[in-house]
Order: sequence, then C-alpha cells, then structure tokens
Amino acid sequence: HIAFWHNSMYGFNVTEQTFPYDNRPVVPLQYMTFQEWWFHNHLDYPPHPGDFFDFPAGKAATAELACNKGATTWFNSSEGGNIQNGNDPCPGSPPSEYHTTGIDDVKGCAMAIAYESDVRKIKPEDFTVFSVNQTCVWYRFTDFQVPERMPPCPPGGCHCAWFWIHSPDSGGEQIYMNGFQCNITGSTSHVPLAKPKVARRCGADPDHGKPDAVPGNCTYGAKQPLYWLQKEGNNEFDDYIAPPFYNDLYNFKDGAQNDIFVDSYPDGIPLEQKLISEEDLNSAVDHHHHHH
Repeated sequence: HIAFWHNSMYGFNVTEQTFPYDNRPVVPLQYMTFQEWWFHNHLDYPPHPGDFFDFPAGKAATAELACNKGATTWFNSSEGGNIQNGNDPCPGSPPSEYHTTGIDDVKGCAMAIAYESDVRKIKPEDFTVFSVNQTCVWYRFTDFQVPERMPPCPPGGCHCAWFWIHSPDSGGEQIYMNGFQCNITGSTSHVPLAKPKVARRCGADPDHGKPDAVPGNCTYGAKQPLYWLQKEGNNEFDDYIAPPFYNDLYNFKDGAQNDIFVDSYPDGIPLEQKLISEEDLNSAVDHHHHHH
C-alpha cells in the first residue's frame, strides 16, 4: 500500500484509530460509496490553510510516495518514528507490498488538478491529469513533470490529487487517491485547461489478446483520472482482472501532459486521429472498389 505524503494533504494525521475502519492514507480503495473513496473520505481532516504543494510550470516537482509516513521527510508525525531508507518507498518490505513483481511490472501513477480552491465544490469530472510517472511506484522520490503552460491557480490555490492503479499481478485490485492543496508556481500562460474527457483503453494489451494499439480509440487531450471499481462514481468499467492504468494503455504518456489546454487541438481533433480516420476511410473506399 502506498500514499502520497506531504503536509498539504487531506488526512495527513489520520491514524488507524481515527475512523471506525482503517482509513489511513495508504489504505487502498475498492467497492466503496462515493463519500468513502472520494478524497479518501478525508475532507473533514484538511491541512493547515497555508500548506501547499508547489508544482513549478515547465519543471519537475518531486513527490514522496511511501507505505508509511515514517519512511518520508514527514516522519516526525508518524507513530512509528523515522524508518527512512533513501529511495525505498517501503523500507523492510518486498516489492509485493507495493503490488509489483519488479520495475518492468510497474504501471504508472498520476497527478491531477482542479482549479478550485473550495474543496467541497470539486466534482470528479473537474480533475484533469496533468502529469504521469510511468515508473510509479518504484521509488520513494517520484518526479512529476509539469506542463510549461499551466495557468496560475485562483487566489485561494488549487486542489490536486495523486492517483495510482497497480498491476493485477500482486494482490487484490483497487485504486488509490490522496488529495492535497496545491499551487502552480512560475506560471507564464493564462490559457485555461480544456474540459477533461473520460480516458479510453487504446494501447497494446497483449495480456488480453490485443497485441496492437488502436490509436483511433484513444482519448486525446485533457483526461479525467481513472475512477474504477467503486460502488458508485466510476467512469471506467474494466473487468477486475484487466485494470485501467496511467500509461500508454489509456494514452497517458510519461511525463507532462502537454496537450490539455483549450487551444491544444484547434481543429478539435488531433492530427494522429485525423490521419488514422483517413487511413480507415481509404481502406474502406479501396474495399468498396474491389467489390465491384
């Protein structure tokens, strides 16, 4: 189990005893009501108003991902004290503890942003994924590249959330979500983000009988996070054994998501998709001619 750790997060001081059930930030989310999974049910445990995680436009922000707060810079408020071990996200545990058989099996994680300072106003469709790290979760210190054109946040700041869905190889399936107060620093552009769409499965998927990618089925541009496997509020409906991931399978490229702005696709459709539909058209026309 893994969480994003920072003092800007909701639920930073939640322990095993805070809720009637274990709702620590590292606990995975599955088959839950909307209230239970959304922001990890930590909205009543907000950070201090002035605590923000900064994402510098056009640069990388380093997040700390770990199985236990004691394995991070924030160990001093952890029940177990300081167990930091360099870049190890789970000191003393095998990689199966963070649901992977090895670095080749990691599936990526994402940072999403909502340009809204009132957390109670945010709806799932307001979050846009703006950065992906496909080697997640392998290292405690995980870099998230920020698009250069991120506009500034409103006066009260933005809200962000870290999302992760792991490989089905090790352990049961679930999603992870930790929300936090965030800011974009060094912003030079004021072009807003496009309205995020639901991501579609389109990459090569040899494990499930699809050796080739189907780029024409991809969602291009701004995409919502993958809300999956809950009792309510899902936007993805994949089978339990074929989870959606923050990687090429769902057209989440590694690094900054640079095509998430209202002007990213002036013609309303990306070139890749245009070329693909023309190819399809041509082969349909050829096929038609061969018939006669």
